[in-house]
Amino acid sequence: VSLTVAAGQPPAALPSLALVATLFIPEVNKRIKAANLNVEIDWKEAYAGSLLKPYQTLDGIKDGLADIAFIPTIFFPDKLPLETISFFVPFLTADPAIMTRIVNTLHQRLPEYPAQYDKFNQVRLGGSGVDSYEMLTTFPVRKVEDLKGRKISTAGAALAWLRGTGATPVQSNMMEYYNSVKTGVYEGMIVFPSTFPAMKYPEVAPYITKVGFGAQYSVVLTINKDSYRKLPEPVRKIMHEVAELWSIASDKAYQTAGDAGYQLLPKFKAQLYELPREERVKWATMMPNIAREWAQ
Repeated sequence: VSLTVAAGQPPAALPSLALVATLFIPEVNKRIKAANLNVEIDWKEAYAGSLLKPYQTLDGIKDGLADIAFIPTIFFPDKLPLETISFFVPFLTADPAIMTRIVNTLHQRLPEYPAQYDKFNQVRLGGSGVDSYEMLTTFPVRKVEDLKGRKISTAGAALAWLRGTGATPVQSNMMEYYNSVKTGVYEGMIVFPSTFPAMKYPEVAPYITKVGFGAQYSVVLTINKDSYRKLPEPVRKIMHEVAELWSIASDKAYQTAGDAGYQLLPKFKAQLYELPREERVKWATMMPNIAREWAQ
């Protein structure tokens, strides 16, 4: 069986994507062999947008351009609305494992959650969170008012966090942040610190403000339904079991990598500032009730 795995990002930038190559694929192979199944998978790996760009992954799997994809659900608030729930309740737990367990429970209890993928001809194998989103800027941020009139970028549903602050939100993604800030397209970004080592964002945005938006559930591993049906039932079962391992390992890796990202800040000559609680409360109060909007 030939299976192509695609992602729009480079594995070096995202621990969960790196674990697709280093844990998911080899563990599936190992378990198939241990079960003495008469199946061998010929894996083809297409990362960093070489087959599907970040915003093409959902429809790319639907159309069969690849069999399995690493899909950032944050890019699809209109197509996978239930998966974006954590983004509409910011200032939450900083532990990605807690966030993933919550969403996995929703998938188990509410059939509407897995049903989201039916219209896109795919099956969700597993999901993962990321470490707490924070803000990087080219200027110091000591209070919410410092954002007024500034262009700040982030991806998908996270743009809602800037509403009410006076900042101008700019839709973008982690493949564009560095060069866009460097060339002045916008003046900062909201992203998670585990990306710092590979993507080097603090080089161009050296003011890191720990806002505490919280860990977010933001990535799924899915498989095209037609490809899924062709697999023997024992292989499908193995894939789901290994995807669960991948999910747990990914959350642990993000927490560790996020801590490592902060430790690199002196190397980048970057400054870390933790926004006081009263400013976080002010930020939350200035925002419209995005949770109610989402629910409605």
